Amino acid sequence: MEPATPVPTIPLAAVTVDADGRVLTFPRSAELLLGHARSEVLGRTLGELIVPARLRDGTDDPLGPLYDACAGPDGEGHRELPARHADGSEIPADLLVTPLNGGGYTVVVAALAPRADVRRQSEWFHRALVGRSPVVMLVFDPDGRWRWSSPAAVRLIGPGAPSTEAAASIVHPEDFGTIRTLFAAAVDAPLPGGGRLSGAEPETVEVRLRGPNGTDWRCYALTIQNLVDEPAVEGIVIYAIDVTRAVDAERREQLHSARIDTLIGSLRVGILVEDPDRRAVMANTALPRVIGSPVPAERLIGEHTAELLPPAELFADPAALREETLRFLEQGRPASGTEFTLTNGRVIARDYAPIHFDGAVAGHLWVVRDVTDQATIRRGLEERNRVLAEVATLKTEFVAAASHELRTPLTSIATFSQMLAEEPEAPGDQRQIALEAIARNANRTLRIVDDLLTLAGLEGGTLPLVLRGVHLPDVVGEAVDAFAEHSEVTVDLAGNATGPMLRVDPARFRQAVEALLTIVATAHAGTRIDVRVTFAAAHWTVRVGSPSALAAGDHLFTTGDRGAGNALSFLIARAIVSRHGGQLATPRGGQTDAFAISLPVRPHLPEADA
Repeated sequence: MEPATPVPTIPLAAVTVDADGRVLTFPRSAELLLGHARSEVLGRTLGELIVPARLRDGTDDPLGPLYDACAGPDGEGHRELPARHADGSEIPADLLVTPLNGGGYTVVVAALAPRADVRRQSEWFHRALVGRSPVVMLVFDPDGRWRWSSPAAVRLIGPGAPSTEAAASIVHPEDFGTIRTLFAAAVDAPLPGGGRLSGAEPETVEVRLRGPNGTDWRCYALTIQNLVDEPAVEGIVIYAIDVTRAVDAERREQLHSARIDTLIGSLRVGILVEDPDRRAVMANTALPRVIGSPVPAERLIGEHTAELLPPAELFADPAALREETLRFLEQGRPASGTEFTLTNGRVIARDYAPIHFDGAVAGHLWVVRDVTDQATIRRGLEERNRVLAEVATLKTEFVAAASHELRTPLTSIATFSQMLAEEPEAPGDQRQIALEAIARNANRTLRIVDDLLTLAGLEGGTLPLVLRGVHLPDVVGEAVDAFAEHSEVTVDLAGNATGPMLRVDPARFRQAVEALLTIVATAHAGTRIDVRVTFAAAHWTVRVGSPSALAAGDHLFTTGDRGAGNALSFLIARAIVSRHGGQLATPRGGQTDAFAISLPVRPHLPEADA
């Protein structure tokens, strides 16, 4: 065999050949590596040029098997063999053959270092790695005798065999038992072919060791592995890596997460964090309580929230909720939501904030607040303001009507009294007319005062109610009959006669219904009045109205012959209904809507009225 030539400066060359293995291209790197001139090898078979004669099998092209291997599953041929140099020497080489798309092959010839050099370089390579590695490594015989320490181990516990005193100075007393247990388990591991001492999967634990300068305890990830069956080791190896920074960072992160979890968990508002696919990654315990869901927060994690929190089951208007949700997600910026009513009657408000990371939306944050009390207070204030505005209007009209009603009889009384005083000798028939006018207007004034006192007693709660169980349609029917006796207006009474008994003051309630009938009859002179009595949703409803709307310029509360007119009558009717725990709605001007009395089946009445 020809002697091996030294490894050339150019250790790699790529040669292309046709389908028959004849050289098509022979670059400069190939000339330097193999010693042939390009002009001498073009068209010749590459195998005849580089494969030593002793390795040829008599075929036309000794590289034929590598070309054939390209048709296999790997799509390439590979082989290590000595490559023949032009001067007759041999170069340890690695040949890699890959096919070309248009036919032919590319043959990469890579020079290999002699095996002795490879082994030497491998030793240097691993020695350099271990010498600069921060990993603490100790090698022991199975019987516990020390054999070798890595440079990092020497820096930690000193050179030579680690003594018991040295180990005691760097190992935390509470971790000695853990290390002994791991070492014993590694020694007692079974061999693959039977017996003991094998490379079983090692366990990694955290132990505390003192730093090289005797500083505070540091955390190391320690692994003990049985490498007795490895010829290059034949021992028990202890690996230790300083993970103090990683452990401290993890603990800081855990502490931060615990603080965040505690903060979110203590909030009374519902918190929901979703990933970009709308799957829940965090939910506090308040969330199900706020939205009235029986699904606990922990069950939401990892699930699409719409599946476990279906809007159609929780929200009175799920379509509006979906529309707002899509709008928030499309806008991609923080927003405060509107109020939504739940199916259980409570009211919530929902806020949204996208979670951004690296310039993209990494999730969604939803904050849900129970605003039932605020909504109730606000709606109560709105209703109170509406009522106050209505009462102010009515009282203005009442003052005008009462002033007119009082002025008329008082003027008559003053006029006739003055006449009697100035004409004491007036004829008897004239004096009689004057006295009757004075009496009639005095009585009218007294009735107005009585109505004012009644209103004051009803609004102030000083006028007691005499309650008893009645069938409301019967009481309304009595009021309609009483009204029909002194009115020529047709009253149409209808409605369902079924419903529970209701505790009311029949006389006062009839008074309220008659007052509404009088107001409608006065405002819609000469028309029919419709009265409807119905029961639904635990409420009795009495509607009193006219089929025709008010004419232009007409007014609902005009003065009449009884009391201080319709304004005073309405205020009295309203006070009676309110004392019974109900509500009286007025018709809207210019429309056919009727007065509507709404009474709950069990009104909350003061004890004095019970």
